[in-house]
Amino acid sequence: MIRVGIAGADTAMAGELIRILINHPDVLLESAFAPGKVGRKVASVHHGLAGECDLDFSPDINPNELDVIFIDAHSDVADRFRMNTDRWPELRIIDMSHCPSLDFEALDMAYGLPEINRKKLVRGCKRAVVPRSVAAAAIIGLYPLARHLLLKGDIVVGYACPPDIDTEEKISMARQEILHVLRSTQNSFNGEIKLTHLDEEVSERGLKVVVDVPCSLDINEVFRIFDDCYDDHNFTFMVSNSMPGYEVEGTQKTLVTLQKLSPDRLTVTVVADCRMRGGAGDAVHIMNLLFGLHERTGLYLKAHKY
Repeated sequence: MIRVGIAGADTAMAGELIRILINHPDVLLESAFAPGKVGRKVASVHHGLAGECDLDFSPDINPNELDVIFIDAHSDVADRFRMNTDRWPELRIIDMSHCPSLDFEALDMAYGLPEINRKKLVRGCKRAVVPRSVAAAAIIGLYPLARHLLLKGDIVVGYACPPDIDTEEKISMARQEILHVLRSTQNSFNGEIKLTHLDEEVSERGLKVVVDVPCSLDINEVFRIFDDCYDDHNFTFMVSNSMPGYEVEGTQKTLVTLQKLSPDRLTVTVVADCRMRGGAGDAVHIMNLLFGLHERTGLYLKAHKY
């Protein structure tokens, strides 16, 4: 069994994580740390866990008793694990905090989007950072084109997501993530990324990204490029028509639709659950890969907070 601890276990994202982990067949949730919550029941903070989780918030986390730590906080406890990895060389660390100051490459942390980094995650990786949800969706929509050196010029990415994700700082950081991945994939791409609001509402779990890019390829050839990229992945699927958000809510699924509205333009639409993709679902997906489990383990269904 994988012994798990969580630093910053009182956040909404940690609640999503716990709802997945309590039903994960290969996990023992050993400790949940949150400043100011010591001794309280985890279920008293996170709805939907009454009768499912009897764990108390712990006064600290002992990494010597754990196999993996999820970080969703900026506390001294969390920083101790980020900055002192040499003390626990076998401890896996999955950082889902989206901390703006976190230089994950300097800390030798893999960028944990399995659709583009699965090989790195399964080949002895010990530390990974969870991508931001808007960045994850946009990269999934653009990565196959970058792999085939098809990106050119500036790219406008339209997005719709809940207000807590749609802040100036978070969107700015998402833009940097997208640029970093695309330029690392296609060295010749020197365009900019502009993130703009879509004029539509989404639920508190909703995430939609629409990208319009120059592309003269036939739609069947574009579909082949995307299908070749994602056909062996377990959560990203090509669909013929743009799907509503409720098709993915509460799941790890990401649905991608391709349209050619004119011969020289391609529109890529991506929908996902923003609490799972770029959040708790990706964190567990990463854990599965780090420990050699099937990607879907524990992610078929999850406990819900309602």
